[in-house]
Amino acid sequence: MTKTVVIFGGSGFIGNYIVRRLSKLGYRIIVPTSNLRKSMHLKLLGNVGQVVPIKFNKLDQVQIEEFVRYSDCVINLKTIWTESKNNTFYNKIYKLNKLIVDTVIKYKITKYIFFSGIGTNSKSLSKRISSIDITEKYIKNNLTNYSIIRPSIVIGDGDKFINKLLKFFRLSFFIPIFGNGKARFQPTYVDDVALGIEKLVIKKEVDGNIYEFGGNEILDYNSLYKIIIKEINKKRILIPIPFFLAKFCIFFIEKLPIDLINREQLDLFKTDNLVGNHYLTFKDLNIKVVDTKQIIKKIIKTNYFISTI
Repeated sequence: MTKTVVIFGGSGFIGNYIVRRLSKLGYRIIVPTSNLRKSMHLKLLGNVGQVVPIKFNKLDQVQIEEFVRYSDCVINLKTIWTESKNNTFYNKIYKLNKLIVDTVIKYKITKYIFFSGIGTNSKSLSKRISSIDITEKYIKNNLTNYSIIRPSIVIGDGDKFINKLLKFFRLSFFIPIFGNGKARFQPTYVDDVALGIEKLVIKKEVDGNIYEFGGNEILDYNSLYKIIIKEINKKRILIPIPFFLAKFCIFFIEKLPIDLINREQLDLFKTDNLVGNHYLTFKDLNIKVVDTKQIIKKIIKTNYFISTI
């Protein structure tokens, strides 16, 4: 009998790679999505009727039960980076996950995989991270059949992180670098992440563990910007911007139609985003990660020069 996986947020960047991998293994994949039109391409990743995008745009227990009740595994990649009066971090992250977890319990679904992030903690002043933290706690307190995935910054063809940086390099000779640029991160290739999820889905035993996914390179923002400058072969001047001033500027940038950066993303420039020693990693899934520095160079060459033609 064909097994079914439900992937909330499956139409996004990481979701596309996961759908592609699981469809090759023969899984039937349900993708609840708020934008059905932009999710139709997912059908091409599998056989006819194998990948099914379904309209989903509100916190509705009945609808979630319809998606989940006959599934074998549920994955939630869905998140938001900005909030509004009706779409708060608390609602779109915590309340959504609570409804999914309660449904997983009710129908005795085999596995639940939740995407969090490195740096999640209860002491953060960020409302987004706080919502993720209480979500993790709810999962750990109410499930045993879960895996929590905490990736560092995920990169690959179609990623938003490097492509947003490239917008700055296209628009200006002077490039803002927030703070001192010394915060470190461990970029991880998107298909390595998808492979990790594939292994967890097909794994027989349910472990109830947290996995931190990071690549083979540790970079800081200064070194990343220098890689970009070298690869595009353009003269650019890095201008350090203190965080208090950057936060003031981003308040106005958020109101522009150009999606450059928001206040939550600014926080990524403040602290290290590295795999620690307390949780499982790619090695525990026998995954040999790709060379992320080469992936970064490929993304820069492809996206910067195609966009400037």
